[in-house]
Amino acid sequence: MKPKVSIITISYNSEDTIEKTIQSVLSQTYDNVEYVVIDAASTDRTVEIVNRYKDKIAYFISEPDKGISDGFNKGITAATGDIIGICNSNDILLSDAVQKIVDAYEENVEMYRASELVRNFDTGYEYILHPTMTFKKIPTLFHVCHMGCYIKKTAFDKYGLYDVAFKNSMDLELLFRFHRKGAIMKEVDAVVGIFRLGGVSQAGEKVKRNECREIIRRNGGSVFDEYYFLTYLWIKGKIKKVLTLFGKDIASKVRFGVKK
Repeated sequence: MKPKVSIITISYNSEDTIEKTIQSVLSQTYDNVEYVVIDAASTDRTVEIVNRYKDKIAYFISEPDKGISDGFNKGITAATGDIIGICNSNDILLSDAVQKIVDAYEENVEMYRASELVRNFDTGYEYILHPTMTFKKIPTLFHVCHMGCYIKKTAFDKYGLYDVAFKNSMDLELLFRFHRKGAIMKEVDAVVGIFRLGGVSQAGEKVKRNECREIIRRNGGSVFDEYYFLTYLWIKGKIKKVLTLFGKDIASKVRFGVKK
Protein backbone atom coordinates (compact mmCIF):
# COMPACT_ATOMS: atom_id res chain seq x y z
CA MET A 1 0.00 0.00 0.00
CA LYS A 2 1.18 3.51 -0.84
CA PRO A 3 -0.83 5.79 1.46
CA LYS A 4 -1.79 9.29 0.42
CA VAL A 5 -0.48 11.86 2.90
CA SER A 6 -2.09 15.28 3.38
CA ILE A 7 -0.01 18.11 4.81
CA ILE A 8 -1.88 21.07 6.31
CA THR A 9 -0.44 24.55 6.74
CA ILE A 10 -2.43 27.16 8.65
CA SER A 11 -1.37 30.78 8.48
CA TYR A 12 -2.11 34.33 9.53
CA ASN A 13 0.05 37.28 8.48
CA SER A 14 2.99 34.99 7.78
CA GLU A 15 4.59 36.80 4.86
CA ASP A 16 8.09 36.53 6.38
CA THR A 17 8.10 32.74 6.71
CA ILE A 18 5.36 31.04 4.71
CA GLU A 19 7.22 30.76 1.41
CA LYS A 20 9.93 28.60 2.96
CA THR A 21 7.22 26.48 4.55
CA ILE A 22 5.45 25.99 1.22
CA GLN A 23 8.67 25.14 -0.58
CA SER A 24 9.59 22.59 2.08
CA VAL A 25 6.27 20.80 1.67
CA LEU A 26 6.39 20.86 -2.12
CA SER A 27 9.93 19.46 -2.14
CA GLN A 28 9.02 16.16 -0.44
CA THR A 29 10.73 13.10 -1.90
CA TYR A 30 7.55 11.05 -1.39
CA ASP A 31 5.29 11.54 -4.40
CA ASN A 32 1.80 10.94 -3.03
CA VAL A 33 1.38 14.15 -1.02
CA GLU A 34 -1.65 16.44 -0.98
CA TYR A 35 -1.12 20.01 0.22
CA VAL A 36 -3.83 21.97 2.04
CA VAL A 37 -3.39 25.62 3.09
CA ILE A 38 -5.82 27.35 5.46
CA ASP A 39 -5.36 31.09 5.94
CA ALA A 40 -7.21 33.13 8.55
CA ALA A 41 -7.85 36.19 6.33
CA SER A 42 -4.32 37.58 6.45
CA THR A 43 -3.94 41.31 5.86
CA ASP A 44 -0.30 41.25 4.70
CA ARG A 45 1.22 39.56 1.62
CA THR A 46 0.59 35.98 2.81
CA VAL A 47 -2.24 35.27 0.34
CA GLU A 48 -0.24 36.76 -2.53
CA ILE A 49 2.66 34.44 -1.71
CA VAL A 50 0.42 31.37 -1.43
CA ASN A 51 -1.17 32.16 -4.79
CA ARG A 52 2.23 31.88 -6.47
CA TYR A 53 2.01 28.15 -5.77
CA LYS A 54 -1.74 27.64 -6.25
CA ASP A 55 -1.26 25.15 -9.10
CA LYS A 56 0.56 22.84 -6.66
CA ILE A 57 -1.84 23.28 -3.75
CA ALA A 58 -4.84 20.96 -3.65
CA TYR A 59 -6.99 23.16 -1.44
CA PHE A 60 -6.65 26.79 -0.30
CA ILE A 61 -9.00 29.15 1.48
CA SER A 62 -8.50 32.51 3.17
CA GLU A 63 -11.28 33.49 5.55
CA PRO A 64 -11.77 34.48 9.20
CA ASP A 65 -11.76 31.63 11.71
CA LYS A 66 -12.24 30.96 15.42
CA GLY A 67 -8.56 30.38 16.16
CA ILE A 68 -5.82 27.84 15.47
CA SER A 69 -7.94 24.79 16.34
CA ASP A 70 -10.63 25.92 13.91
CA GLY A 71 -7.99 26.32 11.19
CA PHE A 72 -6.67 22.80 11.85
CA ASN A 73 -10.21 21.41 11.68
CA LYS A 74 -10.93 23.12 8.37
CA GLY A 75 -7.78 21.58 6.95
CA ILE A 76 -8.56 18.10 8.29
CA THR A 77 -12.10 18.28 6.88
CA ALA A 78 -10.79 19.32 3.46
CA ALA A 79 -7.96 16.75 3.40
CA THR A 80 -8.48 13.53 1.43
CA GLY A 81 -5.30 11.72 2.47
CA ASP A 82 -5.07 8.50 4.45
CA ILE A 83 -2.65 10.18 6.87
CA ILE A 84 -2.61 13.85 7.91
CA GLY A 85 0.35 15.92 9.11
CA ILE A 86 0.65 19.59 10.02
CA CYS A 87 3.42 22.02 9.10
CA ASN A 88 2.55 25.51 10.28
CA SER A 89 3.56 28.64 8.42
CA ASN A 90 6.58 29.29 10.69
CA ASP A 91 8.00 25.79 10.31
CA ILE A 92 9.98 23.81 7.76
CA LEU A 93 9.42 20.21 6.72
CA LEU A 94 12.57 18.22 5.97
CA SER A 95 12.55 16.85 2.41
CA ASP A 96 12.30 13.19 3.42
CA ALA A 97 9.84 13.74 6.29
CA VAL A 98 6.79 12.15 4.68
CA GLN A 99 8.85 9.25 3.34
CA LYS A 100 10.07 8.46 6.86
CA ILE A 101 6.50 8.37 8.15
CA VAL A 102 5.37 6.16 5.27
CA ASP A 103 8.33 3.82 5.84
CA ALA A 104 7.00 3.27 9.37
CA TYR A 105 3.44 2.64 8.17
CA GLU A 106 1.44 -0.16 9.78
CA GLU A 107 -2.19 -0.84 8.99
CA ASN A 108 -3.37 -0.75 12.63
CA VAL A 109 -1.38 2.33 13.75
CA GLU A 110 -3.52 5.46 14.08
CA MET A 111 -0.90 8.03 15.07
CA TYR A 112 2.81 8.32 14.28
CA ARG A 113 5.03 10.35 16.64
CA ALA A 114 8.39 11.59 15.31
CA SER A 115 10.99 14.10 16.53
CA GLU A 116 11.59 17.69 15.46
CA LEU A 117 14.54 20.03 15.37
CA VAL A 118 13.84 23.17 17.42
CA ARG A 119 15.76 26.19 16.16
CA ASN A 120 16.17 29.80 17.21
CA PHE A 121 16.73 31.44 13.83
CA ASP A 122 17.96 34.64 15.50
CA THR A 123 20.82 33.00 17.43
CA GLY A 124 21.34 29.76 15.51
CA TYR A 125 20.89 27.61 18.63
CA GLU A 126 19.03 24.35 18.03
CA TYR A 127 18.23 21.05 19.70
CA ILE A 128 16.31 17.88 18.91
CA LEU A 129 13.02 17.36 20.72
CA HIS A 130 11.78 13.79 21.02
CA PRO A 131 8.05 13.05 21.45
CA THR A 132 6.78 11.91 24.83
CA MET A 133 5.08 8.51 24.58
CA THR A 134 4.10 8.17 28.26
CA PHE A 135 0.81 9.83 29.17
CA LYS A 136 0.41 10.70 32.84
CA LYS A 137 -2.36 12.72 34.46
CA ILE A 138 0.06 15.60 35.09
CA PRO A 139 1.86 16.55 31.83
CA THR A 140 5.19 17.75 33.29
CA LEU A 141 8.08 17.72 30.80
CA PHE A 142 5.70 16.52 28.09
CA HIS A 143 6.94 17.02 24.51
CA VAL A 144 4.10 17.42 22.02
CA CYS A 145 6.31 17.60 18.88
CA HIS A 146 3.36 18.70 16.76
CA MET A 147 5.39 18.61 13.52
CA GLY A 148 6.02 14.92 14.15
CA CYS A 149 2.35 14.02 14.65
CA TYR A 150 0.91 12.18 11.65
CA ILE A 151 -2.62 10.95 12.21
CA LYS A 152 -4.89 8.73 10.15
CA LYS A 153 -7.96 10.48 8.77
CA THR A 154 -10.09 7.67 10.17
CA ALA A 155 -8.67 8.37 13.66
CA PHE A 156 -10.03 11.92 13.53
CA ASP A 157 -13.41 10.46 12.53
CA LYS A 158 -13.21 8.04 15.47
CA TYR A 159 -11.79 10.24 18.26
CA GLY A 160 -12.76 13.75 17.18
CA LEU A 161 -11.13 16.88 15.79
CA TYR A 162 -9.28 19.62 17.67
CA ASP A 163 -11.27 21.25 20.47
CA VAL A 164 -11.89 24.88 19.40
CA ALA A 165 -12.20 25.91 23.07
CA PHE A 166 -8.41 25.46 23.35
CA LYS A 167 -6.45 28.44 22.03
CA ASN A 168 -2.94 27.39 23.10
CA SER A 169 -2.68 23.76 24.23
CA MET A 170 -4.88 22.23 21.55
CA ASP A 171 -2.21 19.70 20.51
CA LEU A 172 -1.75 18.51 24.08
CA GLU A 173 -5.49 18.14 24.59
CA LEU A 174 -5.86 16.13 21.39
CA LEU A 175 -2.96 13.80 22.23
CA PHE A 176 -4.29 13.05 25.71
CA ARG A 177 -7.83 12.53 24.39
CA PHE A 178 -6.65 10.14 21.67
CA HIS A 179 -4.60 8.20 24.22
CA ARG A 180 -7.48 8.11 26.70
CA LYS A 181 -9.81 6.72 24.01
CA GLY A 182 -7.36 4.00 23.01
CA ALA A 183 -5.68 5.30 19.86
CA ILE A 184 -2.79 3.10 18.71
CA MET A 185 0.40 5.18 18.56
CA LYS A 186 3.86 4.43 17.21
CA GLU A 187 7.12 6.32 17.80
CA VAL A 188 9.15 6.92 14.63
CA ASP A 189 12.90 7.21 15.10
CA ALA A 190 13.36 10.18 12.78
CA VAL A 191 13.58 13.98 12.76
CA VAL A 192 10.98 15.29 10.33
CA GLY A 193 10.98 19.08 10.59
CA ILE A 194 12.35 22.34 11.93
CA PHE A 195 10.20 24.07 14.53
CA ARG A 196 10.87 27.80 14.67
CA LEU A 197 11.00 29.28 18.19
CA GLY A 198 8.66 32.21 18.74
CA GLY A 199 5.23 30.85 17.78
CA VAL A 200 1.83 31.16 19.48
CA SER A 201 2.43 28.08 21.65
CA GLN A 202 5.21 29.96 23.44
CA ALA A 203 2.93 32.89 24.39
CA GLY A 204 -0.10 33.30 26.63
CA GLU A 205 1.09 31.62 29.84
CA LYS A 206 -2.15 32.31 31.71
CA VAL A 207 -4.21 30.71 28.95
CA LYS A 208 -1.80 27.77 28.87
CA ARG A 209 -2.11 27.24 32.63
CA ASN A 210 -5.91 27.24 32.52
CA GLU A 211 -6.03 24.90 29.55
CA CYS A 212 -3.59 22.46 31.14
CA ARG A 213 -5.74 22.40 34.28
CA GLU A 214 -8.72 21.46 32.11
CA ILE A 215 -6.70 18.69 30.42
CA ILE A 216 -5.75 17.29 33.84
CA ARG A 217 -9.42 17.32 34.91
CA ARG A 218 -10.52 15.56 31.72
CA ASN A 219 -7.95 12.84 32.35
CA GLY A 220 -9.16 12.09 35.86
CA GLY A 221 -6.81 14.38 37.77
CA SER A 222 -7.74 15.83 41.15
CA VAL A 223 -7.64 19.42 42.38
CA PHE A 224 -4.37 18.49 44.09
CA ASP A 225 -3.00 17.38 40.70
CA GLU A 226 -4.02 20.72 39.18
CA TYR A 227 -2.26 22.77 41.84
CA TYR A 228 0.77 20.50 41.78
CA PHE A 229 1.04 21.25 38.06
CA LEU A 230 0.54 25.01 38.58
CA THR A 231 3.29 24.98 41.19
CA TYR A 232 5.54 23.14 38.75
CA LEU A 233 4.85 25.76 36.05
CA TRP A 234 5.50 28.61 38.52
CA ILE A 235 8.85 27.17 39.61
CA LYS A 236 9.79 26.41 36.01
CA GLY A 237 8.97 29.99 35.00
CA LYS A 238 11.05 31.49 37.82
CA ILE A 239 14.06 29.32 36.99
CA LYS A 240 13.75 30.21 33.31
CA LYS A 241 13.71 33.94 34.11
CA VAL A 242 16.84 33.65 36.23
CA LEU A 243 18.67 31.60 33.61
CA THR A 244 17.71 34.07 30.89
CA LEU A 245 19.84 36.69 32.65
CA PHE A 246 22.88 34.66 31.55
CA GLY A 247 21.92 34.44 27.87
CA LYS A 248 18.99 34.21 25.47
CA ASP A 249 19.12 30.44 24.96
CA ILE A 250 20.68 29.43 28.28
CA ALA A 251 17.51 27.83 29.70
CA SER A 252 17.22 25.55 26.68
CA LYS A 253 20.94 24.79 26.71
CA VAL A 254 20.76 23.73 30.38
CA ARG A 255 17.85 21.41 29.62
CA PHE A 256 18.73 20.09 26.16
CA GLY A 257 22.46 20.78 25.79
CA VAL A 258 24.14 21.81 22.56
CA LYS A 259 23.55 19.76 19.42
CA LYS A 260 26.82 18.39 18.05
